[in-house]
Amino acid sequence: MLCTDNRAVFKDTTFDIVQFDSAYSGFTGVGERWPAPAIPTASGNAFRYDTYVPLISRPDSVDVRQVLRFDTLPNTFSASDTTPITAVTNSRLLLVVDTSRSAIPTGPTTVAVYDLDDATVADDTTPSLLVARFTPGRLIALRTFSRVDIFADTIPGTGIEPTLRAFRAFAITIPDATMLRLIQARRTRLGLQISSAGSASLSIVAPSVNAPSLVPRLQYDPSPDTLIAPWGVATRYAPVAANAPERFRAQSLVVRDLTPTITDGSLVAGGLIGTRSLMRVRIPRGFLDTVNVVRASLDLTQRPQRGVPGARDGVRMRLRLGIGGPALGADRRRLVEFLDPTLEGQLLPSLRVAPADSGVRSFDVASALTVWLAQDSTLATNFILYGEGETFQEQRPAFFSRRNANPAVRPRLRVTYTLRREGAVQ
Repeated sequence: MLCTDNRAVFKDTTFDIVQFDSAYSGFTGVGERWPAPAIPTASGNAFRYDTYVPLISRPDSVDVRQVLRFDTLPNTFSASDTTPITAVTNSRLLLVVDTSRSAIPTGPTTVAVYDLDDATVADDTTPSLLVARFTPGRLIALRTFSRVDIFADTIPGTGIEPTLRAFRAFAITIPDATMLRLIQARRTRLGLQISSAGSASLSIVAPSVNAPSLVPRLQYDPSPDTLIAPWGVATRYAPVAANAPERFRAQSLVVRDLTPTITDGSLVAGGLIGTRSLMRVRIPRGFLDTVNVVRASLDLTQRPQRGVPGARDGVRMRLRLGIGGPALGADRRRLVEFLDPTLEGQLLPSLRVAPADSGVRSFDVASALTVWLAQDSTLATNFILYGEGETFQEQRPAFFSRRNANPAVRPRLRVTYTLRREGAVQ
């Protein structure tokens, strides 16, 4: 009886698979990011939308503020008890901060709250008008804190997802007399601004997140009677225009962003303006059909940016695969725009990079090859590169494209494989 040598021999090879690549910008609008890129939950059988609204201050380059809209502030003891509120206590704005996506300095940092409402003006969303209302006369509350203070706050009952361990409650006390005035006006628009001697940023869980205990809300006690529960009011925006999007419950105001724009054809992703990159690829089907794939990565060579704001701050970059089928057609921008998991495509593991980094970054794409080999070979296959910090982190890491003059830095597919064997021979 003859036996073959069943020891696996691992081999490694690379392919130039990118046929077209380009960066596209402007996916964020002026309200919340939507559709929001999604990431898988710990259980792996659902998706969690990662949506945040930012507060950023870099004294020399970036100033991003936030508007929170509350269309209706209850002015009675409860929905069933219509006794008018004449006084309140324990008034505060409740926010939830994701510390893993924030840059919190060790020294003092301040978040200021302004009353931006002007019921006499119909235009409620134009950034220049809102920015002009951040004046001393409209200041209603301040909270100064340190990094230690942030990490001391916890949120009860949020241990379902491991990712929530980085979340911290962040409360800003509002003077009760001011809160009563806002209640009597029945609505408010609050403006938030962060400031520090150095760079500081907070990523706040956005109103669109489907978790009532995590979204921004105003809280106040309408009565000293402990049997009457405090009001907890979430953001709401329902303007006269029927087609106005709900995402205006929060609105980022980019007062200043001096992050340089890359125009040399590099693949860029992330940033406050929402930049994403598309790579249309041709997979080596003939080769892959004859081997056992052990590992597969798309290797991108990072183009270092050492002088940009937040150059050393890490952001998570993620590849998404897309298949150019009937739902999206051949429109390349639409392929990049839609990152919803209910559309064609699949989420792949992410990497954490900083704009100042250099060298090869290897994105795991083994599951993409499995999906593509099972698909109709006539359909276009694509990788979409985007930043999980899109719209709430200004960093935009860049990578060399297939158009670079140096072939060594162009995108490549790297495959580790073994040859297929029939086994023992009698």
